[in-house]
Amino acid sequence: MAAAVAAVAEEGAVTELRLRVGRPLVVLTAGARRAARLPSGAPFVVRREDIERVLAVASDFSVYAVNDQLVKGYVSRRGIRIGVAGEGVAESGRLLTMKHIAFLTLRIPHEVKGAADGVKEAVFGGGVKNTLVISPPYGGKTTFLRELARLSSMSHNTLVIDERWELAAAENGVPTLDLGDCDVVSGVSKLDAYENTVRAMNPEVIVTDELFRREEADAVYDAARCGVKVFASLHGESIEGALRAPAFGRLAEVAEVCVLLSPHPRAGTLKEVVTARELAERLP
Repeated sequence: MAAAVAAVAEEGAVTELRLRVGRPLVVLTAGARRAARLPSGAPFVVRREDIERVLAVASDFSVYAVNDQLVKGYVSRRGIRIGVAGEGVAESGRLLTMKHIAFLTLRIPHEVKGAADGVKEAVFGGGVKNTLVISPPYGGKTTFLRELARLSSMSHNTLVIDERWELAAAENGVPTLDLGDCDVVSGVSKLDAYENTVRAMNPEVIVTDELFRREEADAVYDAARCGVKVFASLHGESIEGALRAPAFGRLAEVAEVCVLLSPHPRAGTLKEVVTARELAERLP
């Protein structure tokens, strides 16, 4: 499998691998999507044994030991988040485990020093500002936030809430990616982490990845109202579209900078930077 991936992309350029039983292994880089190739030139077709092998290695050959992650739809190992899909086993409406897993998505994090240089003045000039990073899928939000966290840690007590092990890619609690002098909480829900760490760790800046629910947006709002600066990300095709969603409307009241990224022509392309004053004019 590794040789088939290497045949179509350099190791350092791979951002995602998608494995589907009976289908070609798909290799994604920042600018391309290709099928992994055998020496004969034919596509590498994923077998169920390939899925089982990846899960075995990712769980130290004890899939039961990572069941708490599996029921959330992923497994994390050595900084790589592996999304899983298959059949769920439920009881009384509660998901107990996953079986017959036939689909994996391996998201491979990257450090891109300088990724946030285009917004340094807007975010840090005259004091650090509450910042929302918005993009559609594959827009580079996580990489961008990671770099903002590293820059923030140079002058502020910065805490990273890494619920799904993507920002810090921690292994045994220690980040495998360069986050500077950030403190990191991994594998804890955003709501629990906000409540506990604001009191215990005394952060000046909190960095957290994708907000999905109203409760998470409300936690960001409350933290910002308490004087803690927050960097967070949202899915969206536009700044207005993201902040007009009912769950995230309150964020427009505390956002001081909004950054819009695009996956085109490549992930992390900076499309727009909007200040609080401009945002107020666009979202009356």
